[in-house]
Amino acid sequence: MKKIICIGEALIDFISIDKGKSLIETSGFMKKAGGAPANVAAAISKLGAEAYFCGTVGDDAFGLFLENTFKNNNINTEYMFKLKDKNTTFAFVSLMENGERDFEFSRSADECLSFDMIKDNLERFDLFHFGSATAFLGGELKETYYKAKEYALKNHKLISFDANYRDSLFGDKKELFINCSKDFIKDSHIVKLSDEEAFLISGEEDVEKAAKKIIALGCKFLIITLGKKGALLTTKEKQVLIKTKELKMKDATGAGDAFIGAVLVQVLNDKEKDMEEVVNMANLVGGITTTKVGALESIPSWEEVHEYIKKEL
Repeated sequence: MKKIICIGEALIDFISIDKGKSLIETSGFMKKAGGAPANVAAAISKLGAEAYFCGTVGDDAFGLFLENTFKNNNINTEYMFKLKDKNTTFAFVSLMENGERDFEFSRSADECLSFDMIKDNLERFDLFHFGSATAFLGGELKETYYKAKEYALKNHKLISFDANYRDSLFGDKKELFINCSKDFIKDSHIVKLSDEEAFLISGEEDVEKAAKKIIALGCKFLIITLGKKGALLTTKEKQVLIKTKELKMKDATGAGDAFIGAVLVQVLNDKEKDMEEVVNMANLVGGITTTKVGALESIPSWEEVHEYIKKEL
């Protein structure tokens, strides 16, 4: 079975129980496992490849909860480290009526991953996925990100990058985010961005122009997700909009992570598979994920995806 390592943060999503209210207005929260790399690992596992989560959490009740949740979702936790002197990172999330989210982060353990913790046996992995929302903010995690990328390049591994920009995290550090993103885009086989991220990184206001500018940085495949419109696939040779079926959205959390997970599994399982078909199926996986609340538990298996397709025929 193909192996993918997903490097970055695992955290607790505290999701408001009062849908449509801001974090200021909410009266309470429910606890869910989260963190973009962990969500991607869950998608990869459900869709037929071997997923390793790589990151640091607190040696506390929340870190143990995450570890147990990952194991229950068949995510390998060999590269997940619980730190005694740090707390598990939290994200507080409020779901608005349209399914979009209001975020606040409380960062701690996730920034402490060092390359020495993970450098042994990296040759086992077929693909290195970089999709952390927090890695570019500093700490040992940032240095580890760059070292892991260099390892993957030198050893001819596939590299994927998902920017996962959060304005509440970067604020006045947008240039830092842009520059670090470009460092990873130029070396990646597959890049997935939202339209907001594409505009920010490229400086363009038109998505097709933004895509052309970004693909010129060096990546092979660029996928810009456009919400209900679908996804724009760009290579050096062509651009194509791959439309998606609009589903009734309850929660957008984890949809982008499910999408890129579906892309990576398909590419690893069949390197000759047409990327338009890959993105079309990933659109479905991401869309189905939005029909439930939460991240990990909302991601469908291929069986669920094919059941959905049968119902639509």
